[in-house]
Amino acid sequence: MRAPLQLSRVRVVSWDIDGTMYDLPALMSAFKKDLFLRMLSPDFVAAWRDFFRLIRFKRHMDKVRRGHDGYRVPPVAARDKVALTQAEMYGRVLPQIGTQPGVVALMTWLKSRGVTQVAFSDYRPSEKLRALGLEQFFVDVYAGEDIGFLKPAPEPFEAIVAAHGIDAAELLHIGDRADTDGAGADAAGTQCAVIGTDHVSADELLETLKRMAANDE
Repeated sequence: MRAPLQLSRVRVVSWDIDGTMYDLPALMSAFKKDLFLRMLSPDFVAAWRDFFRLIRFKRHMDKVRRGHDGYRVPPVAARDKVALTQAEMYGRVLPQIGTQPGVVALMTWLKSRGVTQVAFSDYRPSEKLRALGLEQFFVDVYAGEDIGFLKPAPEPFEAIVAAHGIDAAELLHIGDRADTDGAGADAAGTQCAVIGTDHVSADELLETLKRMAANDE
């Protein structure tokens, strides 16, 4: 079992994006609908091009995910084109979905306490933060693929710790997967809160942190 959170030690909070800030199944459903409608439009050639480009990118990252090389990310062909395709799709779809319950309230509370917040995803966030209306909360954005490793490798967590000049235990990572967010944070020695496992929701995590703050006063 993961060690209890120590709010008094937290100086930086890193947020996973996919599945933590917004509902991933809802995104996939909206993506399919968006793609289907585009395939029925005069834009159908570009729609098929985008579809196969994203499939190739997913297969590339799925291979990394299998962890045979320590989750190290090799160069991705046409990555800038993939990023453009993703930015266009996320920009259309994410505003329809919005954030998970409690996410904005938790970010707002952390900001009010002067806690530095960064976004940390395996992949480049593209338009995700802007489309969700969350850009104002983050001082930095990190992508595992640009650091060179995907979660659960500890290297991306260690890079964030080094960039902010803090001890590992002074970083709290908030994610939605115990096997990637939780395992990676544990390997790097940082604190971690996995929503859906350690905490039912962002609302429940916020209440937990508020109680800790009250006890520390």
